[in-house]
Amino acid sequence: MDRLNINLPEEFEFCTELEVRMADVNAGGHLGNHCLIALLNEGHLKYMQFKGFPELLVDGRAMINADLAVVYKSEMFYGNVLAIEVAAANFDKYGLDILYRVTNRSSGKVSAVAKMGMLFFDYAERKIAEVPQRFRQACGL
Repeated sequence: MDRLNINLPEEFEFCTELEVRMADVNAGGHLGNHCLIALLNEGHLKYMQFKGFPELLVDGRAMINADLAVVYKSEMFYGNVLAIEVAAANFDKYGLDILYRVTNRSSGKVSAVAKMGMLFFDYAERKIAEVPQRFRQACGL
């Protein structure tokens, strides 16, 4: 079986902590796949707020998910506090990757790493749009 390889930065510029809720736990007794995605999305929202974009819109353009990859490293359980580190990387004309490292504060182990390929989208035009210059600047480009 081929395994995914997600290249992470040496350091992340943002981190938030979220707790695994009972509603996030599946029949196996650990965090469900779909709930991890919801936690990553929450981390992304908080990252955007950190960058000064509180509504996930930048100059009228929204970010939409083009692809997603997750590599699970260890289980996460009800009540675990997860440190979700977030960074932006691999910019091109229309998008970028949002990279994540999820560390279980309870065990100290990295529980998951993930990459979301994001595109900017203009809902008025119904098409992808260039990465806004203001967002590039907020990311140090």
